[in-house]
Amino acid sequence: MPEKILIIQTAFLGDLILSTSFFHAVKTEHPGAEIHVLVNAGTESVLDNNPDLTKVWSLDKKRIKKNPFAFLHFAGLLKKESFNKVYSAHFSFRSSLLSYLTGAPIRIGYKESGFSFLHTKTVQRPKQGPHEVEKLFSLLFEEYDYPTGRERRPYLFPGQPEEESFSKTKKEILNNEEGYILVAPSSLWETKRMPEEKFVSVITQILRKRKETVILIGSKADLEIENTIFRLMKTEPLQLRERSRLVSLVGKTNLKELMVWMQNAKAIISNDSSPIHFASAYNTPTVMLYGATIPAFGYGSLSDKHKIMEVQGLNCRPCGIHGGRICPEGHFRCMMDQNPVRIFEALEEIIKV
Repeated sequence: MPEKILIIQTAFLGDLILSTSFFHAVKTEHPGAEIHVLVNAGTESVLDNNPDLTKVWSLDKKRIKKNPFAFLHFAGLLKKESFNKVYSAHFSFRSSLLSYLTGAPIRIGYKESGFSFLHTKTVQRPKQGPHEVEKLFSLLFEEYDYPTGRERRPYLFPGQPEEESFSKTKKEILNNEEGYILVAPSSLWETKRMPEEKFVSVITQILRKRKETVILIGSKADLEIENTIFRLMKTEPLQLRERSRLVSLVGKTNLKELMVWMQNAKAIISNDSSPIHFASAYNTPTVMLYGATIPAFGYGSLSDKHKIMEVQGLNCRPCGIHGGRICPEGHFRCMMDQNPVRIFEALEEIIKV
């Protein structure tokens, strides 16, 4: 019987994307093992076609919060798999409890996780300092053995349907051969979003001073942001041919289609959010915009060419690991003081051939 390993990672989409380098490392260290991964429902499609994984389990966290019996039933399904080892890459008490309920003889997690006493081995997870992938690697390696280079970056595998969709849509929306720059103006947390008017200023500079098409990306939940940007763009002093190079894919791509757009982009400008991690998978040059959060939390770009844009000298930063809904200080200077000219200059620096 082959060794069976379960990895629990039920965090946000960006965390899951970063964890794919850890999945690859586990498979490399255990080439003959079955590697199972447990993820939050709705995020599993980013793991499609991943050759490192044997099975992906999906957990509806909202459902099990309301129904303890559903949680116990799910734990029972995991126990039937007779896992030899469990890695808890997530640090919630629920993940620790699920790991314990599998009955696996080896259960590895973080000292800082909820119910950490249920693990058979724990490692420290510093809040600041190491990148998230290093924190994940610490579950498997000693620090001197951490993978480097390509093996630090995420592994994403779009399929043929996504490639075909990309080729078709690209012909429809790009009107020259100069390529395109992606702009991701949203985030789940409001205090991690740079205001739309500043994105408009950056986009205007790109359209006036460069030749690439600018493509907005996001989910259907971001359509209001898209509408605001297009409304504000109407007052910008642009020629018609320049204005025609701004298009939007907001709400029009699934996660796997987004992978292909990211793979072929010249660069991306993004708030501190999951698009940064999509870009890291393909080494796409990245400009990262930080507001409420800071790079030291460990979720920055892993692309070789990247720039960090943040407002220095604010003693209120960071105001939370994820940011928040409103600025606690009421001024939101961490984003209101971002300089669109400097952002454009950073883009020009990373995009140089």
